[in-house]
Amino acid sequence: MKKIALAIAAGAMFAGAALAAPDWSKVPQRKMTLFYPGQSSLEWVMNKPDHSAVPDIVDKKRSCAKCHEGDAQEIGDKIVAGKPVGSSKTVLEPTPPAGKVGAIPVMFQAAHDGSKIYFRFEWVPPKTGTKKLDAKNEVKLTMMFDGGGTVDGAELNGCWATCHNDLRSMKDAKDDKKTKYIKNGDLASGKFMDLIQYRSGEKTPVDGHVAEARHMEGGKALLKAEGKKEGNKWIVTFERTLAGGVKGDHAITADKVYNFGFAIHEDYTNARFHYVSLGYQFGLDKPNPGVKSYIDVQKQ
Repeated sequence: MKKIALAIAAGAMFAGAALAAPDWSKVPQRKMTLFYPGQSSLEWVMNKPDHSAVPDIVDKKRSCAKCHEGDAQEIGDKIVAGKPVGSSKTVLEPTPPAGKVGAIPVMFQAAHDGSKIYFRFEWVPPKTGTKKLDAKNEVKLTMMFDGGGTVDGAELNGCWATCHNDLRSMKDAKDDKKTKYIKNGDLASGKFMDLIQYRSGEKTPVDGHVAEARHMEGGKALLKAEGKKEGNKWIVTFERTLAGGVKGDHAITADKVYNFGFAIHEDYTNARFHYVSLGYQFGLDKPNPGVKSYIDVQKQ
């Protein structure tokens, strides 16, 4: 009986260890620059008269990150200050927010344990404006990813597939309640972005998706979304099942490459007044050293 009890205890200890979060000190870090996008919608980004890189994106299949990872800070600085950018010299921020910086560096990490995937984000809060648009949440961090090539263009422009001119607070807005969507988005066929979000002022994390519209609930795959201030840094982590859960939850499998992006709302802000990443990709235990925008998520 004693041997059985010891075996059961050892099994419980092993199960507990298997459920533990990764040792982040052993997981490679990737520095990503999130920049202020203003009203740079998908329509603007993919319009040749506005954006000289469109032929490279469309014809040569070069992702936005390939060209802009090195100058994201410069782009954000110009946009947030209300300066013209692009071939058309467009002002993408008609109302420059006083005191807001153009970009922030974020350290990104990802790992999996065979049944769950973990994401970690670390950054120093930047100097921002004084206008509080979301009184409940000092910080929100949102991550979106497709089902492995299920959203047209996401391998090139990431989350811009969900950002359009007619959204609230955007250039052609006519409905102040209209939020992100994917053109011809369809949940049943998998043409959607899985969406997970951490909110600093609320206990319940967001697990939703973006298809024909943005839905901020309904998902079952997100197990935890936690954040804390540690010294002068914010640290946010997600813990999610690989298998997914219901419609609106993409399954994450080793045979696919997933397109993703994320955004951070700093200092109680909301809507488009955030910092966004370029489009990136990740795969499970699948090295791809020739692609800078790719993250190899290793089993820990």
